[in-house]
Amino acid sequence: MTKGDNVARAPMPTIEPPIGADEPAETTPPTQNEPAYPSRRTLARWLLVALALYTVGWLLWSALPSLIPFIIGLVLAYLMLPLVNRLDRKMPRWLAILTVYAGGIILIVVLIAYIAPIVANQVELLINSFPELIGRLQTIGRSLLQQYQSSVPASIKAPLEEGIRNGLQALQANITIYVQSIGGFLFAQALQVINTLTFLVGFLIIPIWLFYVLNDLHQGRVLIERMLHPRLRADFWNVWGVINRVFSDYIRGQLLLGLAVGVMVGVFLLGLRLAGFQVGNYILLLSIIAGVTELIPIIGPIIGAIPGVLLGLFISPETGLAMLVAYIAVQQVENNLLVPRIIGESVGIHPAILTVVLIAMGQVFGLLGVILAAPLSAIARDLFIYTYRRLEGYSADAARMSVEAPSVSKPARRKQPAA
Repeated sequence: MTKGDNVARAPMPTIEPPIGADEPAETTPPTQNEPAYPSRRTLARWLLVALALYTVGWLLWSALPSLIPFIIGLVLAYLMLPLVNRLDRKMPRWLAILTVYAGGIILIVVLIAYIAPIVANQVELLINSFPELIGRLQTIGRSLLQQYQSSVPASIKAPLEEGIRNGLQALQANITIYVQSIGGFLFAQALQVINTLTFLVGFLIIPIWLFYVLNDLHQGRVLIERMLHPRLRADFWNVWGVINRVFSDYIRGQLLLGLAVGVMVGVFLLGLRLAGFQVGNYILLLSIIAGVTELIPIIGPIIGAIPGVLLGLFISPETGLAMLVAYIAVQQVENNLLVPRIIGESVGIHPAILTVVLIAMGQVFGLLGVILAAPLSAIARDLFIYTYRRLEGYSADAARMSVEAPSVSKPARRKQPAA
C-alpha cells in the first residue's frame, strides 16, 4: 500500500454530453396553487349549522312576547352572578345560589312592607289633589290672561290670537287621533306581553331556570367547547365575550345609575322642602319615577322630570322653577360624574346616533327595543370592528384587543405565510 492510497480520492466530475439541437431539454412545468374548494361534507356541515341557527332564531323571534320572563331572568342572572361567584369560593355553588335567593327574597319583603305603603299613600294623595291642582291651574291661567289683555297692544293681539285659535282648532281636531294612537300602542304592548299563558308560566319557572343557569354555567361552557371546531373556538368565545361584556356592564350600570338618580332626586327635593318650598308629599313617588325612567336612554331623564316640574308649577311658579333647577342639577351630576364612572365605555355611542337608533328600535320592537337600543348598538359596533379586523388579517387575540381598547394603537397583524 503506497502513501497515496491513504488519501481519499476526490470524485471525478461527470461530464454530461451537450444537448443537441434536435434533442429539446426536458422542462418541468411550474406548479400552480390550485384554489382549495370545500368538500361536499364541509358544505353539508355549514348548511346544517345555518339551518339550525335559522330555526332557533325563527323560534325565538316568533315567541318573543312569551320570552319576556326569561329576558328578565337573564337580567337577574347578570345581577346575581358576581355575588354567586364570590360566595362560591367559601361554600358549594348550589348553596351560594340559595343564599343569594334568600337575600333577594328578604329585600323584596322589606320593600313591600316599608316602601310600598308609602308609595301607595302618595299615589292616593296625588289622585285626591287633582281637583285642587286643576283649580290652581285655572287661577294661574286667568292671571296670565289678565296680564296679557292689559299689557299687550291691540295690533299684536289680533294676529297672535288668530294663530292661537288656529292652533287650538288643529289640536282639537287631532287630539282624539293622538289619544287613540297612544292608547292603542300601550294596550297592544301590554296585551302582547301578558295575554299569553306561557308568559305566566314563565314567571313561575324563572327561579328554577335561573338556578340551573347559575349552577351549570361551567358545564355549559365545557359542552359548547366540545361542540365547536378547534379553529372556531377563539372567534366564538371572543364574540361571546363582546356580547357578555356590553350587556353585563350596561345592565349593572343602568340599574346602579337609576338607583343613584332616584336617591339624588329625593335628596334635592327634600332640600327644597327644607329651604321653604312647598314641594308636596310626593318626594318618594317622584324619586321612584326618576329612577325607573333612567333606564330609558337619552329621553329617560326628561320623561322622569316632567311629573315633578308639572306638580311644582301647579303649586306655584316659584316651586316649579325650583324643581326644574333641581332636576337640571341632578342631570348635570349624572352626566359629568356618575355616567363616566358607572357606565364608562360600555356603550360609548354618540347621543345623536343613539337617538336615531332609539326611535327606530322603538318603532320596530316597541318598549323593549327602546330599552335595549343602547347595548344592542354597542354590540353591533364592536362585532363589526372585530369582524373587520379578522378579515383584515389580524389574529383572534389582536382583533379582540382592538375592540376592547380601540383608542390604543392598532395591534400587529398576524404574519402571513410567504407566497
